[in-house]
Amino acid sequence: MIRTISQTESARRDTLISRAADVALDRISSRLFGLSRPANYPRDAWRRMLIALAYQPRGTLRTLFGVLDALFSPWSALVTLTGLTVASDGTFNSADIEAAHVGRCAWWYDEQGGERRLVFVEYAEEGVSGRLSIVTSGYASAWSGTGTGRLEFLPFVLAESDCKVTLWLDAELLSAPPTYLQSPDGSQRPVDQPFGGHLLNLFDLDPETLDYGDQENGPFPLYLTGDEVGGLIGHVMRCLLVAGVQIEARLVDFGATLGYGPLYALPRFGRVGPALLGG
Repeated sequence: MIRTISQTESARRDTLISRAADVALDRISSRLFGLSRPANYPRDAWRRMLIALAYQPRGTLRTLFGVLDALFSPWSALVTLTGLTVASDGTFNSADIEAAHVGRCAWWYDEQGGERRLVFVEYAEEGVSGRLSIVTSGYASAWSGTGTGRLEFLPFVLAESDCKVTLWLDAELLSAPPTYLQSPDGSQRPVDQPFGGHLLNLFDLDPETLDYGDQENGPFPLYLTGDEVGGLIGHVMRCLLVAGVQIEARLVDFGATLGYGPLYALPRFGRVGPALLGG
């Protein structure tokens, strides 16, 4: 076996987030930050997330955005409009524009100058035209000048006020698979079937009538809701936010799906997107 670096140098690199490879990166993530990389989650995106988390000041909106930007990069890279020429007033034409693009932040990549900046889409007419905001906001820059390039859309939007951070997530990311038995290939959900796990409620929450469901549909489902952010996203947020700051996650429907694919599909397929989800 031929070594290109010494064992000492190899051991040193295994302690650095920017240089550690494969298992060493996962070991740093779990032991130093308590974060376990999900199965088949791309290590390059995970590395960028850890770098943003470890080397930026804790509790700032910029750090929070940088971590989420890296964390959701496997999804944002799937939703891209290319070959756009944007005028000085922010308008552009594209047959691929959809109404669901409105209200989203996106990275603009200039094909000529290599410029990368965060912009906000404030208008879109499906299949015809769109417009980028020409007003500077707290996190997206105002569009100015002209350019040709591409837009890479983010599946989240952040807002901060009174020590509370609100994370608006595309509802498509957190769509849960049904818990009922499906067709043989599991691809079809019967009409009117509830989504996700639930308790069977013998009372349909109708105070006037004692109702046990019916023979055709069975007991009515009782859904349990909450406002806590848990799982991987919740753990990442706890590493980022300082004491006294709260965070809530809300699902938002932008009017249509853009092909991000749900979170649960990533461990199964190693990536997301319509190509592997039957879309």
